[in-house]
Amino acid sequence: MIGALAVVIAFLVGSPPRAAAVTVEPTATAAGTIAKTADLSQFRAGQIITDAVFFDSGTMTAAQIQAFLDEKVPNCRAGYTCLKDWYDTSRSTSADAMCGAYSGGYRERASQIIYKVAKACGINPQVILVTLQKEQGLVNHVWPSEWRYTIAMGQGCPDTAACDERYYGFFNQVYGAAWQFKRYANPPGTSQFFTWYAPGKTWNVLYHPNRDCGSSPVYIQNQATANLYYYTPYQPNAAALRAGYGEGDGCSSYGNRNFYQYFTDWFGSTRTPSPCAAPSGTTSAFKTYVLLTPTTARSAPDTRCGTDSQALSPGTVVTATAVTADREWIQVHVDARDLWIPRDSVRYASAAESVCAWPDAEAAYKTYVVSAGSVVGRVAPSVGCAGGSVDLAAGSVATAVAVTAERDWVKLAFAEGQLWVPRDAVRYASAGESVCALPTDFRSASKSYVVLPGGATARSAPTVECGAGVRDLPAGTGLTATGVTADGDWLMFQAADGADLWVPRDTVDYASRVDVCDLGAAVRSAYKTYVVSGEGVLGRLSPSVGCAGGSVDLAAGSVATAVAVTAERDWVKLAFAEGQLWV
Repeated sequence: MIGALAVVIAFLVGSPPRAAAVTVEPTATAAGTIAKTADLSQFRAGQIITDAVFFDSGTMTAAQIQAFLDEKVPNCRAGYTCLKDWYDTSRSTSADAMCGAYSGGYRERASQIIYKVAKACGINPQVILVTLQKEQGLVNHVWPSEWRYTIAMGQGCPDTAACDERYYGFFNQVYGAAWQFKRYANPPGTSQFFTWYAPGKTWNVLYHPNRDCGSSPVYIQNQATANLYYYTPYQPNAAALRAGYGEGDGCSSYGNRNFYQYFTDWFGSTRTPSPCAAPSGTTSAFKTYVLLTPTTARSAPDTRCGTDSQALSPGTVVTATAVTADREWIQVHVDARDLWIPRDSVRYASAAESVCAWPDAEAAYKTYVVSAGSVVGRVAPSVGCAGGSVDLAAGSVATAVAVTAERDWVKLAFAEGQLWVPRDAVRYASAGESVCALPTDFRSASKSYVVLPGGATARSAPTVECGAGVRDLPAGTGLTATGVTADGDWLMFQAADGADLWVPRDTVDYASRVDVCDLGAAVRSAYKTYVVSGEGVLGRLSPSVGCAGGSVDLAAGSVATAVAVTAERDWVKLAFAEGQLWV
C-alpha cells in the first residue's frame, strides 16, 4: 500500500523527493579501494550517457546479473547478507505511461528484481546496478547493513531533508527509481512537469548543494543525461574529476562522476553500447584446443569488438581459461592477455598437440639478438613442440612480446612470425642493434607494388636509422608486400635471396596504378658490344619484366652495341634495328 501510494503521488505531482546527490564515497565501501581505470578526461557534462545505452533493457539476463554480483563479492562477511544473496517480496503493478506491468512475487532474488524492473520500465539493468553502487555501494559491499537496502537507490532521499519512508525497501527503491527515470521525459499521459533540464537547451548546473560553490552552463544533449541531473542535480568539478574515485575539494560532488566511472569500468562506453564490455556469467575452463580456421581473438566475446584483438592462425593450440554462459565463446591466454575466441572455431587438442599450447606468460618488451647458431624458434615454449618451428640465423634482432613465468623462454617477433626461443640462446641487443629490430605490431600484407621514379632504399627494419641490409632499388622494381607497419608507413617484402626487407610506403605505388614502362631508372653510359645468347629474349622499353608494352622478340645471335646500363648492372640497353631496347 505504501509503495503503491508513493508511485501514485509521484505520478500526480511529478516531483517526488529525489535521490542523494553527493553520494557515498566508493572508496569507503567494505570491498576496498577501487582502482581508477576510466579516463575521466572523456567525461562530458552534456552527455554523460546516451539514450541508446541508458534505455537498452536487453543488455543482461537475470542469470548474467546474478553472475555479475557473484563476481563482485565472492565471499560475504559472516552475519551479513550481500546483494548477491538478497531477497525481497515484490508487489504487482499495473502498466502505466512509464512502465509495463510487473508481476510481484514472494522472496524474489535481487538479480531477478533488477532484471524484471529493467524489462518492465525499459531501463538498462546496468544503469540500475551502477545506481545501486553509486548511491549505497551495494554491488561490492561485503558487510552491508539492512539500511542500505532500505534506501538502495537513494530514491526519495534529498540532500536537504531526511529520506521519505514511502520509498523504503529494495523493490520499492529499484522500481521507484526506474519508474522515475521514465517519468522525467514527461511521456504522453503525464504532465509536462520536468522541464528545467530539458534536452536541447543550455542550463546552469550546480557543482554542489552549497550554491556558493557556483555553477556552469551545460548544454544537455539528450534525455538520459537530463534524467541523471533530475536525479542528482550536480556536475563534478575539476577537482572531483582529477580525484578518480577519491575525494576532490569542498565543492566537489560525486554522484554523476561515479555513475560515469562505474559504468565505464564495469560495462564499457556510456555513449555507445560497447561490444567490448566485460561479459557476465562466465565459468572457469581448462581444456586445450586447436584452431580450425583463421580466427581473431578479441578482448570481449563479441565479433564487433576490435580492441586489443589478435589474429590467430589455423593449427594454433590454446588452453581455455573461461567460457561464456551460453558456451559459444571461450577465453584463452594469448601473450599475457586474456582474449576470447568463438567455440566453433576450435576442436579439442590431442595429447601430442597439447605440448604446443600457448602458455600462461607475462608481457615483455626488451630487444634481443640470437647469439647462437642453429637456434629453433617454436610456436610454444617446449622442445617437444616441433610443428611450425623455424631455424633462426645467429645475429637476428627481435623484440620480445612475452616471457614465461620461469623466465626460461622468451617470445620474439621475427619476420617469420612471433616465435619462442630459449632465453639462454639470446642476448640483450645493444642500442645500435636495437634500431634494426622488427616492430611487434606489424600485420601481414599481400598486394603488389612498383618502386616509383627516384628509387627506394630497402632496409632490414622499418626505420632509416637501421643500417643493416641496406639495398638501393631502382625505379620500376616490382615487389609483393608481405607485411606492413601499424601506421602504414613501411612495407615488408622478400628479396630474391630470401632476405626480408622494408621500404618506405611513399616510395612505391600499387602496381595496378603504375605504368612501369614510363618509369625512369638510375642508369650509366655504356658502349660495349653484346650478342643475344638465348632464345625467347624480350627487348623492353623499360628495365622491368613488368613492362610488356612495345616489347620485341630478339633472335638468338643478334649483335648490338650498348648505350646504357642500370646502376645495378642487371639490365643493359642495346641498339637494335627495331630501336633501343632493354634486355
